[in-house]
Amino acid sequence: MASVDLALATIAFKRKIAYKTTWLFSVLFGGWSMLAGLAVWNHLIGDGEIGGYDWDSMKAYLIIGFLTSTLAWAGSDWDMANRILDGLVSIDLTKPVDFQRARAAEYIGGMTASVPAAILGTLIAVLVFRPAGPASPLAAALTAFSLLFIFPLAFGISYLATLCCFVTQRFLGIQWAKDSMVAFFSGLMVPIALMPVWLQGIAWAMPFVHFTTTPASIYLGRVDTAGALGLIAAEAAWAAGLWIIGRLIWRQLVKKVTIHGG
Repeated sequence: MASVDLALATIAFKRKIAYKTTWLFSVLFGGWSMLAGLAVWNHLIGDGEIGGYDWDSMKAYLIIGFLTSTLAWAGSDWDMANRILDGLVSIDLTKPVDFQRARAAEYIGGMTASVPAAILGTLIAVLVFRPAGPASPLAAALTAFSLLFIFPLAFGISYLATLCCFVTQRFLGIQWAKDSMVAFFSGLMVPIALMPVWLQGIAWAMPFVHFTTTPASIYLGRVDTAGALGLIAAEAAWAAGLWIIGRLIWRQLVKKVTIHGG
């Protein structure tokens, strides 16, 4: 099965980089969003600080947000959704390949195609804007490790969203809702620390917070080593939990699929 996963991931990777214009646009759009955020927060913070963020640390926060969002939105949600909407899922059921594993390989393969551009964009942003450095070499290493969990987390959330197509027979509204929740509750739009306490509690109770707030908190030293390891453990738990939930929901929804009237 590992060879099949690798083959599917490779195909998705090649398909992603084949459409260079779309790929480049997604990176540039993220870059413009980062520039807009830098302009706004520079005006708001000035020489002071907000929510424990001074200007240098906010620059680091926004650059990390650019990196994580570029990765998180690089997967092909519509490829998964269209397999359900177009009825191709009925063909998938006849194949000796696990549907969830196959979609995960394709999704993560597509995400991998964005890694070089995301890293390059991040390096350019660091050189131009000179953000705060990591709290320590260990914090930098733990931040890099935490970023790896964006791949299974992004797939898990997107997979659950696309499974809704079995019921709704539409995906556009679901995608908008999913993307909005990720952007808001990850802290990409507004740092979690600036939200009301009750809203912070809701954010930390969901997996979205680990896309931006977790790596930024580790990088800036807003949590100690034990706290950083706890956040990474939470990421791993969410990745496993989303996979299991997706599997359980699939088993129920697939019963509704009709193949040749059967």
